[in-house]
Amino acid sequence: MIRIGIAGCGFMGRTCYAILAERPGVRIVALLDSEPARRLGDWSQQIGNLPSRWPENAGGKGIRAMASIDEMVSADDIDLVVITLPTYLHAPAAVAALEHGKHVLCEKPMALTADDCLRVCAAAAESPGLYMTGQCIRFWPQYVEIKRRVESGEYGPIRSVVLRRIASPPGYSQDNWLMDHRLSGGALIDLHVHDVDFAHVLMGPPRAITASGTTGPSGGVDHVCALWDYGDGLIVSLEGGWSYHAGFPFEMFVNVRCERATLQWRMSDGPAVKMFADAAEPQELAVKDSNGWAEEIAYFLECVRRGRQPELCMPESSALSIRLAELERESIQCGRRVNCDA
Repeated sequence: MIRIGIAGCGFMGRTCYAILAERPGVRIVALLDSEPARRLGDWSQQIGNLPSRWPENAGGKGIRAMASIDEMVSADDIDLVVITLPTYLHAPAAVAALEHGKHVLCEKPMALTADDCLRVCAAAAESPGLYMTGQCIRFWPQYVEIKRRVESGEYGPIRSVVLRRIASPPGYSQDNWLMDHRLSGGALIDLHVHDVDFAHVLMGPPRAITASGTTGPSGGVDHVCALWDYGDGLIVSLEGGWSYHAGFPFEMFVNVRCERATLQWRMSDGPAVKMFADAAEPQELAVKDSNGWAEEIAYFLECVRRGRQPELCMPESSALSIRLAELERESIQCGRRVNCDA
C-alpha cells in the first residue's frame, strides 16, 4: 500500500485526487492547502471543467487536513508526496520532501527557474526517495504513438516538426496566481513548456534557438513563437500562449513530417492520430483510451513499487525543459538567435 499526501487542492490537485482515488494499492492519507475549507475536502468552488464536488467529500473519508508542507513531509505514514502547489513553491516543497526521504511526483513545470531545477536534481540524487516531474505530454497517448512510430524508423528521418499549444488566459487559479508571471512563469513556463519538453525528448536539444514573443496578462511572456535549429534542413517550430480572448478554446497540435509520412494530431479532431503517406485519405491510427495524467501516475506508482528510477522522465531531463524555455526568453529579450549550451 502506497500512502499518499497531496499538496495543493487546485485544478491539478483535484485531478490527481480523482485518478488516485480509483487506483488499487494506494491510499490518500492527507490533503494540504492554504485554504482550510479546501484541505478539508470542500471543493464546491468550480475550477475549470472539473466537477464542483467529488461524489464523496474528501474530508469525510478519514483524510487528514494539513496546513504546511513541513507537516506533510514529516508524517511517518506518508510514502509519496504529490506536489500540485503553485509553481513558485514546487522547488522548496520537492526539496523538503526529498530530504525527508519521501517519493515525490511534482506537477510540471519542475520549478520556476533552471537554477531551482538544479536544486531539486541535487536533492533527488541524495534522497532514498524517487522523484519525477509530471511531464504529462510524454505520457499522452497521441504523443506516445507519434514518438513510437518515429523512433521505429519506418517513415525515415524527421524533416519538420510543428508543435502548438494555445488558449485564453486561465482564470481558475486561487488568487489568480497563474496570472502573475513571478509566481507561474507566465505561459512560457506554465503552458509552452509542454511542447518544449516534447521537442527535446523527441529530437534532443537544438544547437540554437530564435524566438519572438509578447508580454501578456501575466506580465511575463504569454505568447511565444520559436524556431529551433538542428541543422541538416530540419525545421522545428513551436508556438504557445494564453493571450487569446475569453472563450477561445484550448488547442494542442502536433505535426511530425518524416521522409515517407506525416503524423498529425489536433485535439479538436478527435482521439485518432492521422498518418498521411501519399494516399487519397489519411490513415487513422488508434491510440489508448486514456490521458497523460492517468498514465504518468500509473507509471510513477509502478516505479515506486519496484524501487526503480523513472527512466522515462528523469529529473535532469525535466530541468532541461526549463533551461530551453529560458533560452527562448533570452532570445526574445535580446532580439537575436542564441546558442544552446544545455
